[in-house]
Amino acid sequence: MEGFQMPSQSVRIAYIAGYGRSGSTILDIALGQHAAVVGAGEIAALTRHVLAQNEYCACGSAITDCGFWSTVSRHWSNGREAEFIRDYCVLQKKFEGLSMLLKSISGIGLGPQFEEYSLHTTRLFTTMLSYSNKEMIVDSSKLPGRAIALSRMPGIDMRIIHLVRDGRGVAWSLLKGYERDAKSGLQKEIKPKSVFRTALRWSIVNLAVEYLSRTLGPERIIRVRYEDFTSNPAATLQQIGSFLKLDLSQIGSSLQRGEPMGPGHQVAGNRLRMTSSIELKKDESWQTRMPVSQQLSFQRLGGWMLRRYGYL
Repeated sequence: MEGFQMPSQSVRIAYIAGYGRSGSTILDIALGQHAAVVGAGEIAALTRHVLAQNEYCACGSAITDCGFWSTVSRHWSNGREAEFIRDYCVLQKKFEGLSMLLKSISGIGLGPQFEEYSLHTTRLFTTMLSYSNKEMIVDSSKLPGRAIALSRMPGIDMRIIHLVRDGRGVAWSLLKGYERDAKSGLQKEIKPKSVFRTALRWSIVNLAVEYLSRTLGPERIIRVRYEDFTSNPAATLQQIGSFLKLDLSQIGSSLQRGEPMGPGHQVAGNRLRMTSSIELKKDESWQTRMPVSQQLSFQRLGGWMLRRYGYL
């Protein structure tokens, strides 16, 4: 964008990567309780569908009525939202998919369009920090391709939280479909997903995030299990806090005591973000409700990954 200068200090991003239905929204909200952090939800979805369909922010307002996001969007796009966002979505499709993994492995150059994508993305982050008066952004987009792209951008200091959940619990959750209910946080109809499909995609996405850990180094990525976070939030947030250089002890203690928390301005993600008072609860209903045949079906394809993460 003409006239934009890269920030003098790197933009701090805590990126939650992994597969859906793994607790990324609740972790985003928990981290957003810190005074220096803006929990923003799935930022990749902001331009993909949230703005275009005027979906709801976690604050309870439609995105065009949300004081934070409407201000950020207007200043980021210099007032020409529709055209700007359409062009930016083209760049997103090019640089945020799993094809980024293949480009990274093969060493294929990203080309001049990546510079444009990088510039606009950095401008979005700096605009968000400017109007939130915060120091760090939580982006729970989960997409490993987007994480790879962000890691290549100058001016961005990104730390990745690789969030994993027992894939059988993920598969059980995805077997259920939901009708569209925009105001409650369901932006579109969610159709049931087969166990085989989930096992395949769960394995591929988590392997892609593991590739990041090998390329970026252990100082820039940490693995967190959903089950550990929901069972012992104090210990898990202490671990994440050390990693992000944030004091999360008060938040962890509050969650450990079962105290509720309120969402911020999260976009997209789990519908629980539309609840004003949220308690951290561990969902392992799949262990008693998911038929053994379906559990075994998942294990045939994803069992080696389950063992890798300590679930078998």
